[in-house]
Amino acid sequence: MPVKPRGASWQAAVSYKGRRERKDFPTKLEAEIWEAKTKAEMLAGTFDKKAEEPAEPVMTLQELFNLVAETRWKGTKGEKTALINGQHVVDILGPTRDVKTLGYEDTLKIKRVVSSWKRSDATINRKLAAFSTMVKEAHKLSKLEKLFEIGLIKERKTRVRFYEEGEIDAMLKWCEEMAEDELRDYIIISLDTGFRQGEVLKITKRDVDLADLWTYDTKAGTNRDVPLTARAKEVLLRRAKPLNDPDAKLFQQKPAIYRDHWKKMQSDLGMTDDRNYVPHVLRHTFATNLLLHTDIRTAQELLGHKRIETTQRYAHTSAERKRLAIQKLSEYQGPEIGA
Repeated sequence: MPVKPRGASWQAAVSYKGRRERKDFPTKLEAEIWEAKTKAEMLAGTFDKKAEEPAEPVMTLQELFNLVAETRWKGTKGEKTALINGQHVVDILGPTRDVKTLGYEDTLKIKRVVSSWKRSDATINRKLAAFSTMVKEAHKLSKLEKLFEIGLIKERKTRVRFYEEGEIDAMLKWCEEMAEDELRDYIIISLDTGFRQGEVLKITKRDVDLADLWTYDTKAGTNRDVPLTARAKEVLLRRAKPLNDPDAKLFQQKPAIYRDHWKKMQSDLGMTDDRNYVPHVLRHTFATNLLLHTDIRTAQELLGHKRIETTQRYAHTSAERKRLAIQKLSEYQGPEIGA
């Protein structure tokens, strides 16, 4: 059959013994050459259609990561963490790695390498979770023939750090003596609401107008309201009063500023050797104190946890505090009983 124009291209077609092959080319000459070559191969019985088809392009691990970052992680609350963990996986396994060659042994390599960085089991699992998301996406795209087990590490139960009353008193006293009003207010709001740092720094004047302090943009993606203590309400009303814009933030310093001032306090209080002496433990303390006075379901709602298992970690800590309280009571009663 003659070569025919087809839009902006040229189509060649060859028929032989009921078999018909067609192909488009950018120029008429290329179409005519293919037509003549294909006719000859069909007559000789050597025509191989698969050889004519271009090989499927290789998808590299870096390309897969970029795709997942754009389509799965972009705009999510955990985007920043997912991008860090995903890129670590790419760096470990190699950015030019062909996706179709991924397998179970790669999960072992990720575990081995991240473990050598002296990272916790939880951190290793976050890298593996990012890898799992990428692998599943590759499978959906038919770039990976079959899925394989990722094998998350069973995380060891560790004691939840919380601040004792004496530690909190020392923090607030240091803030008063050093005129660190900004840090003092931040500590009080964190202790009395259980908000994460990002949630504290998003509080606006508009939020203070509510009877309860609401937070909509939570890590778990759920809404929750937390009634305010008298001292928390005082802090928020005081900070909101001079602001005119209802959307103005009450805590306007960058996270790094609070971190630097916290480290100065930590140093002055002689707590530099305590690696868990960090602002997030203020939230742990809120949770632990809650469970001394309320049921676990109420605590779960106030903390904004999706899973009650997360809240139960603090229940163990609360039980520990109760045992310590009884132990102190026994020590106090000892002399009386023995008399």
